[in-house]
Amino acid sequence: TLLYTIKFEKVWSVVTMSKEGSKAGESGCSKKDLLVFLGFLLLTEGGGVLIGFFTASQFTPGGWYDSLAKPSWNPPGWIFGPTWTTLYAFMALSAFFIWKKVRFSQCWPWTLFFIQLALNFAWPIIFFIAHELAFAFLECSLLTFFILFTLIVFIKLDKQAGLLLVPYLAWVSFATFLTYTIWKLNPESDTLFCQYGGRLDCQGHSPEL
Repeated sequence: TLLYTIKFEKVWSVVTMSKEGSKAGESGCSKKDLLVFLGFLLLTEGGGVLIGFFTASQFTPGGWYDSLAKPSWNPPGWIFGPTWTTLYAFMALSAFFIWKKVRFSQCWPWTLFFIQLALNFAWPIIFFIAHELAFAFLECSLLTFFILFTLIVFIKLDKQAGLLLVPYLAWVSFATFLTYTIWKLNPESDTLFCQYGGRLDCQGHSPEL
């Protein structure tokens, strides 16, 4: 599949080659290169693990997410962990390749990268913790746009960096449609706002005083 078209061995060989500042015929990964790559990996994978920790309770049998009506094509729960682990690794590699190309000398690619990453980390909070299905759909749509924008900017700087974001874009596009479908199937789903002091309950009636 598209998600695994880039072989790990080939990608890692690029990571461990010092394209700049190495002697002719000499390859290897400098300590700085390795630290930068590990920094990006810690940022993406670490953030994903942290978000997963706070949202894990929503996946328990009988929990909020389990109680939602879902389409027949909703992916099984076990697929999300491996998928996001792979996508976060690709994201870290993509950022590393851009760093190898321009360092932090250009503001625009890094602004886009960190905006989409912030939106990525925000979506599970909106969906799984706040239970705001409509807002989660709008936020995921915005995330899709920023991933596409980031991909376009990255691919102009480094083709491989841009291609690494293609599976990410495909998955989030699917997730956006899935979020929309779940929202439409659950119009009366309880939200965090409704549960804690909203003026209207989730059915649109004034709460009892």
